Amino acid sequence: MKCQDFSSILKAFAEMLDTAGAVAARDRIVMFAPLFDATPTSKVSDLVDRIASLPRPGHTGSPTLRDVGVLLSALKVLLNKTSKTTVLTDISSIETILRDRASIEIGAFVRMVTEAAAAPRRQTGGRGASTIRDDLVVLYKEKLEASLGDEEKFRAVYNDLRANTAIGKPEIVALAKQMTGSGARTVDAALKKVWNRHQSLMVFKAKSRATRGRSAA
Repeated sequence: MKCQDFSSILKAFAEMLDTAGAVAARDRIVMFAPLFDATPTSKVSDLVDRIASLPRPGHTGSPTLRDVGVLLSALKVLLNKTSKTTVLTDISSIETILRDRASIEIGAFVRMVTEAAAAPRRQTGGRGASTIRDDLVVLYKEKLEASLGDEEKFRAVYNDLRANTAIGKPEIVALAKQMTGSGARTVDAALKKVWNRHQSLMVFKAKSRATRGRSAA
């Protein structure tokens, strides 16, 4: 089933919830539906595969994807006797994606996926050209910069970056360039530049605390 068709089903479901007076449930479906409007002609299965390849953000809040999953389970029961098997299969695959990301806030998740779908992909020149995942570069840049100066948070994001098989040399080199202003020829060199920016800030903060301590004395 195409995304635009699934979006139509969700919007009809939202109208039904509204008629039933389930305002909070309606709002959650309305928040979730734009996920399928971003790539209307793509198959739902293709979108699910794309989401599965994206890193899992740390956004938490309310309402969550768990709330949407509960509603989709109810929708599947409602359509069980009247819809094609493909529709029910698509709903099940979406439920699985949401279950694995249950604590993520709906709006944050939808923004991440739609931004990834809209992000341009640049071709690197020369022999063995590869595609740069700009969405991953943007995502990790935001997460790393937000955790700069916090040893525990930065290390967690940094380790996640190193472990993520979806991000390769082109993305890591581009990330280092954006975060430090200087290029790198290898993955290790790029990662070192990223880490050194964090370490430099930690050293600066330590010196500042020491200076304030001497002044107070």
